[in-house]
Order: sequence, then C-alpha cells, then structure tokens
Amino acid sequence: MAEQQQGLTIGVSGLHFNVRYANASTGDRGPSLRIFGDVDGKLVQLLRFDCFEHEPHFHYDPDGKNNLVCMDKANVSDPIAWSMDYLRGHVASLVRIAGYGTLAEQVDEGMITAALPTVEKALRDSVPAPAVMPGRLEASGLCFEVEYRNTRTDRGPSLQVLGEVDGKPVQLLRFDCFEHEPHFHYDPDGTNNRIFLNTTRVPDPIVWSMDYLRGNFASLIRIAGYGRLADRLDEAALAGILPGVEKALRDSVPRG
Repeated sequence: MAEQQQGLTIGVSGLHFNVRYANASTGDRGPSLRIFGDVDGKLVQLLRFDCFEHEPHFHYDPDGKNNLVCMDKANVSDPIAWSMDYLRGHVASLVRIAGYGTLAEQVDEGMITAALPTVEKALRDSVPAPAVMPGRLEASGLCFEVEYRNTRTDRGPSLQVLGEVDGKPVQLLRFDCFEHEPHFHYDPDGTNNRIFLNTTRVPDPIVWSMDYLRGNFASLIRIAGYGRLADRLDEAALAGILPGVEKALRDSVPRG
C-alpha cells in the first residue's frame, strides 16, 4: 500500500503500525502513528494518532467516517506518551469503535503491549533534528541564526539577526520568508513592528531580504531602536557574510 511506503512500519498481531513525521496543510506538524489492518484482503487505516505541536488529536477510521478527537493540551503534556497509554490494553476496543469488529476479535493485546515501547521510540526518533547553520555565522558583532519555521497558518525559512545589548543577546530583526505571507520584524521581542511583503512584487522573499539588508544594516537596526549598536557596524563585513546566510536559508527547507 502506497500509504505505508512512507516512514517506518512495525507489524504485530496482524496489524501494521506505521510511523512518520507529518507536516499538515494547517501548518501543524509532529510524529504521526497510523494503524492499519487487513479488511477483506485490503489494508485499511483503522486509527491515527497525530502527536502534533499545536493541536494533537487522534482519528477513528480516518479514511472512512473519520471521527476526530482532540487531546486536551492542558492535561496532555506529551501526546506520544498519552497515545501509548491510550492504546495499551485497549487496541481491540478502539478498533471496534472504529467500526472493524471482526478484526478487533483477532487482536492480541499482550503482543501489542510488548511492541509499544518500540513504536514509541520510532515516534520520537521520527522528529527531525532542528535545522542549523553550518557553524555559527557572525560578522561585525552580529549573529545570524536560521531555522525553518512552521506556524499554525504558514511556514518557511526564517532569519534572526541578533546582537548584544547591555551584555545580553537581543533579537534585533527577523525575516520570515514564508510561503503565504512573507514579512519581517523590527525588534521582534520588543515593539515588534511587523511589515508584510507585497507578494505580487516579491517572487523570492529570500532574495528580497538579502537585498534589503545589504548596505542597510545600520539603518534597519537603528529603526529597531538600537542606535548605539548600529553605530558600531561594519557594512562591508556584513555584506560579505550574506551569501552564506542565503545558502543557509535555502538549505533549511525540508527536502521531499
């Protein structure tokens, strides 16, 4: 089944536990466990547990009636641990609720319980390491940090420009080169003046951001409210590091 060709599949008691890291169309993301069983000679998705960052939830019969139940984040600090506890000793009941009573009768709860630690490890191992830059890019007293961000509504490469103010690292500027609403921030953790790019005129937010920074660091950081730091900047040194920053932004985009 094509659905099962993604991620890692663990077979136990006639069921198939398929684990992968999912990026949802809603902007949410996280480990996902899909439980398949053989129904009339075809693999059917019986249950799915989406251990997502923002709205963790699970499904009965995802490809059929798709009864979706949200986890209570106030009481569920670890959706993976919660899902394992919910499954332990109850798989037959859950499969029956999903509408597959005949299959539920064949479930061996002991075998499944014994396999759950392996399933849990696979779920935790599915989480990708955070995107980091090759080393720490610094120039003229500023630090450039890149990550690929997923918000509830958007996603894309993000650049933070940090500097030291009164002995503490401060985020001076941030450029969110997102798919739908690319924008940038002055003083994101303070006044947070956010400005959206005109997508009809900006086909590539990364290129636009590099052009906006080149030769203008002092002006932009002064606008952000950090005049003394702006006065110490070497524009030539900062322009020289921008090709490396651009490469890190592009490399942060997940492949596939």
